Amino acid sequence: MATTVGPDLSHDRISNLPESILVTIISSLRMDEAARCSILCSRWRHLFPSTLLDFQASPSSRRINLVKAVTSILAANPDAPIRSFRTGSLCFGREDKAALDGWLQDLSNRGIEELFLYFKYTEEDNRRRIPKSLFACSSLKRLDASNGVFPSTTEAAAASLARLTEINLSDVKISEDSLQSLISQCPVLERLTANFMGKLDRLHLRSRSLKVLRSTGNFEELFIDDAPNLEYLLGRFMHQRKVHIKIVHAPKLEFLARLGMSNTIDIGETSFKKELIHVKTLMPSIKTLSVKLSHDEKGYMEEGYVEWLMQLLKLCPCLETLYIKSSSWSRACDTAPGSWETQRSVPCIDNHLEKVVIEVYRGHEWQRDMAKFLHGRSRFLKTMEFHCMDDGSGTRECFGKPPSEEWVREQKELLCLDSRAARDTRFLFFKRQLVDNHHEVCHDERYQRDYYRDLYDV
Repeated sequence: MATTVGPDLSHDRISNLPESILVTIISSLRMDEAARCSILCSRWRHLFPSTLLDFQASPSSRRINLVKAVTSILAANPDAPIRSFRTGSLCFGREDKAALDGWLQDLSNRGIEELFLYFKYTEEDNRRRIPKSLFACSSLKRLDASNGVFPSTTEAAAASLARLTEINLSDVKISEDSLQSLISQCPVLERLTANFMGKLDRLHLRSRSLKVLRSTGNFEELFIDDAPNLEYLLGRFMHQRKVHIKIVHAPKLEFLARLGMSNTIDIGETSFKKELIHVKTLMPSIKTLSVKLSHDEKGYMEEGYVEWLMQLLKLCPCLETLYIKSSSWSRACDTAPGSWETQRSVPCIDNHLEKVVIEVYRGHEWQRDMAKFLHGRSRFLKTMEFHCMDDGSGTRECFGKPPSEEWVREQKELLCLDSRAARDTRFLFFKRQLVDNHHEVCHDERYQRDYYRDLYDV
């Protein structure tokens, strides 16, 4: 902005800012805007290559051929270092199919460390194939790919990506052999998110460095053979796909979600099957456990759910936080086979349970009995959360809406949570069921700040 200083002198205050600030300003602009700004004066022009350090190739206007623009910028700035390269919903025309291969070859010579490839799905182009020039990017530390086809990977090719510490695959088609080669040849890999397109027979995990594994569970078997540093395992929808979970060696596993009654679980000598449960090998490392209780076709709880949950508590003697989810299905019924009365003779739960979260609390009698039991048998319980859902009206218009405060007061009276076992427990009632992706976003500052916004004040 030019302004008058004295009678004759004009002064451009923005151009006098330090270069680091100017680079930050240009970097926050869309790619086409940044390019236009760079031609305003010679000082701005030589700053433009510095903005490519974190290159965001996102579409900003339909009038711009983004693929050609990216190719031109890379060619015009051959010496500019690029640390990260991000695409946003790229759609390649037939004439642009070789462009990505050229980009990756170029980026491999610039010390690229983070690569984000997000493709737009179209019927004509189907899923974009990631070229094998990916394996030339030996400096990569993080790889994100969405809606693409991963190249066929041998162990020799995967070894070129040995510096990867994080891999995130979303709706990516990849063969079981390629995935296995990728995991085994990345010795410093710490975080893996694997949401595949299609279904694999098995996800065989053998990694001495991996700490976090997230997946939608679209495989028939999860075999954790040797993962001495694995701390966090989230398998969304594993309970729906009846995944067989087998854990041989994961001594540091602290977080395990979501287990379902349909899963066959083998941990050491412990086996959880439909009608046969033997707890012999314990998992003292697990501090947080998330489970899904199943309903049958008529809407009733699956028979044996009480014993199943009790055996899981036995399996995890040092458990601190327990998430329990049941169906939000409108036909879920109140009456449940089996009774918590059969567990009344059980002494205090032999673990360190401090927090229980009932993710979908509908006020069913079996839920109240379960809450009473866990409260009455947990000596160290500090917090019990009820994420409420009242569809008692039976109408679609009311389904999923927050229950009334009167309903919550009634539930509190029916629960009668006044056991001596945990007299100082806080009981928190929320206006909505817990969000499905809670475990994936719970560390986000904004989410944490808003978490108690829907808390009932009754």
